[in-house]
Amino acid sequence: MVEYSSQLHEECFPFLDKADALALLSAMEFTEIKTGSVLYTAKDLADCLYVLVVGRIAVQKHTGFGDRMQVVALLDPGAPVGESGLLDAQFRGAMLTAVADSRLLMLTRQEFYSIITDNPSLAVKVLTWLMGRLALRLQKSSERLAHVL
Repeated sequence: MVEYSSQLHEECFPFLDKADALALLSAMEFTEIKTGSVLYTAKDLADCLYVLVVGRIAVQKHTGFGDRMQVVALLDPGAPVGESGLLDAQFRGAMLTAVADSRLLMLTRQEFYSIITDNPSLAVKVLTWLMGRLALRLQKSSERLAHVL
């Protein structure tokens, strides 16, 4: 359980009112990784969502040329990480490595399903936020791809 702070609320969940932020944070835990450490790799079982609080995370994907990896995104505080972890039977699609010492909030699938049951309006707010972030990432990826082609 993560204790509420207004700074944490504003940095990670500005779309929520205080009551909803309290409820969401009470279902989350902190995790930390050091610079150069891997949060997860592609093909790992996805069982949680992370939200970056402090630090920076590099998202790396295989290039298709042997074992070569390419950084496709750098995530800063406030970014959701590993959204597929809230879905059943999903696997990670990239390797995430800490570029700087990082602290993340973690919401397990099980805890999220409890929120769906106990507080469906909060679940909808979280999913709407995630969809907006994913849409923005897709738009930026499409723009980068258009420049390459």
